[in-house]
Amino acid sequence: MSDTLRRKRLVQWPRVALTVGGVLVAATATTFVVRTGDAASTIADSSTTPTRTVVAIPGPLTSTPPPAPVTVTVPGLPAETPVMISPPSAAAAPMAQATVDPAEIVYTVAGNQRPDDPVTITYADEVGALRTVENVSLPWRLTVVPTVPVNYVTASSNGSQLNCWITDARGATVAAATDNTISATCNR
Repeated sequence: MSDTLRRKRLVQWPRVALTVGGVLVAATATTFVVRTGDAASTIADSSTTPTRTVVAIPGPLTSTPPPAPVTVTVPGLPAETPVMISPPSAAAAPMAQATVDPAEIVYTVAGNQRPDDPVTITYADEVGALRTVENVSLPWRLTVVPTVPVNYVTASSNGSQLNCWITDARGATVAAATDNTISATCNR
């Protein structure tokens, strides 16, 4: 065998080795994905599949139409759960307004909170100072009688769908963010 031919063959070995290694890695990854998918379908088919009840509270009265139904998808749970957030009934509003301070405002944060997803809320208190509450369960509501004209509430999470409202003493919406996002901010 000539010296040139032997050198060409030696140069090709790294290419062959890398190709074989790449095929082996791809085959291993495919096997892992297929086995993991089979395990997930076995868990989903078992009769002990966990269930979750999603409860949505009605938002404050507003002149805008209520948001469309929200579909929550949580891996490992049986099916998607549609949730409709509807406005409160008109009969409940007059009773709440009878004993309300006219300067009062209400911060509300609601939505679809995922299991084990901490929600953090920051709001302006009576004197306009920002306060933070962590690991909140939704729905969350706080009534404040501010001494300064600052009204602010924001909520954030890692994956929950959040909405926020600021309402005045009459129940009218002052600010709202109803986009069902992982972060919602309302201010006036």
